[in-house]
Amino acid sequence: MDDTAGPLPPRLLGITTFVLAQVGRAGRVRMGRLMDEHGLGLWHFAVLSALDDASPASQRELGTRLRIDPSDLVEVVGRLEAAGFVRRERDPSDRRRYVVEPTAEGRAELDEIGRRAAELDADLLAPLPAADRAEFARMARVLLAHHDPRAR
Repeated sequence: MDDTAGPLPPRLLGITTFVLAQVGRAGRVRMGRLMDEHGLGLWHFAVLSALDDASPASQRELGTRLRIDPSDLVEVVGRLEAAGFVRRERDPSDRRRYVVEPTAEGRAELDEIGRRAAELDADLLAPLPAADRAEFARMARVLLAHHDPRAR
């Protein structure tokens, strides 16, 4: 963040939605840099995470679950496959579908990104005492679950 730009107006700081958006932007920038270091984007991380949770999965299931446009998902899965992080094969029970599953390399990459993401979380929340960090994370999940049924 640019400290030379001057303070934010108190009226904006009084709007929780604005404050959350700014904190979210700071987190997204940091997470984006981390993903760049791995040669991946946030969607790649999301797909690997979804496959870690429920694998194998069809590309259609992944797209629906993560709300990724099918044409974008083809690129994401293709890049993960080229990196050796997933296997994509025709579904033997329905040749029109592709089934995707993580490889051992993909799971190792996901573990490394997850470890580094935890470090980013700790850095982002560093101004808060440990108990407040845990409570903030809990409250953020409650809010997300209220606004997005996929988080319930």
